[in-house]
Amino acid sequence: MIHNWTIKQNDLGTRLDVFLTSQLDNITRSTISKLLKRGAATVNGKPATVHRFLKVGDKVEFEDEAELKSQRAEGPKGKAKPIAKVEILHETDEWVVINKPSGLIVHPDNTHKTNTLVDFLLEKYPSMAKVGEDPSRPGIMHRLDKEVSGLMVIAKTEDAFDSLKRQFAEHSVDKKYHALVYGKIIGDEGDIKFRIARSKSKARMAARPVHEEEGRAAWTNYKVLKRFSNASLLELQILTGRTHQIRAHLLALGHPVIGDPLYKIRKSGHVIDTPRLMLQAVELSFNDPKSGERKKFELALDSSFKKVAKSLKGTKAEWQIEQESKNSN
Repeated sequence: MIHNWTIKQNDLGTRLDVFLTSQLDNITRSTISKLLKRGAATVNGKPATVHRFLKVGDKVEFEDEAELKSQRAEGPKGKAKPIAKVEILHETDEWVVINKPSGLIVHPDNTHKTNTLVDFLLEKYPSMAKVGEDPSRPGIMHRLDKEVSGLMVIAKTEDAFDSLKRQFAEHSVDKKYHALVYGKIIGDEGDIKFRIARSKSKARMAARPVHEEEGRAAWTNYKVLKRFSNASLLELQILTGRTHQIRAHLLALGHPVIGDPLYKIRKSGHVIDTPRLMLQAVELSFNDPKSGERKKFELALDSSFKKVAKSLKGTKAEWQIEQESKNSN
């Protein structure tokens, strides 16, 4: 059965799951939350999450038969996938720095309704629910692609969100990545300034020549840390924050990230076996929103990088020795 409501003044600011619990008999709030994560509701015709806060005039639609459909889809046990565990590296009352694992999506979208980083954060920090501008991504002002791992900073308060968002807009947040890419890059460092636009033929972004007007300006700096016979290890710094920027830029350069199922060269011949996308956010610096003190965080490379590196031809590099030293301390 499909239910419909138009939100009035007395329900302004009410969270969607709370509103539905008050309107529907014989359905618990926990059940409603579970159904919302499976796509049972829309607000103004768009998929809605548990954390949506309602406004006057919002059109809410809820299908309570969704539970039966989801149970049939999941099988007899009907168990939802558990929320992934995320490593907390440092936290204050204002913000938290995490190590996002590869395979975890940051916030809900049309495809991924649950088991996101946002679910983990709200379970651990319920007070974050109203932080930020978008109820579906509280505290989030930057993101990493699903298959990219590494450092992220999340705001726990509105003041911290405003400060960090401003720092990202002013490019005062420093982010560095390491990537293993196909091919031996000749120069020691360089800049990639192709514009980034949505591809007209594929479900991904595309790099366009700088002189073209299509797309948005994008700037990626790279340095070669190690060359193998058929691959290179790069340090990357992005001076703009476009969707899939690093992956699209490196593909356009002719050196796609190893393990990337989306940004790859067709019929490239040699394929390097890898358990994941070889791209990791390894360094993050920003100003503490409260004290103004500069904060810097660094990560050792994921163990999968060393596994892939061992399969490549070349001598042990300084970065491998350094990582082994970090991991042993």
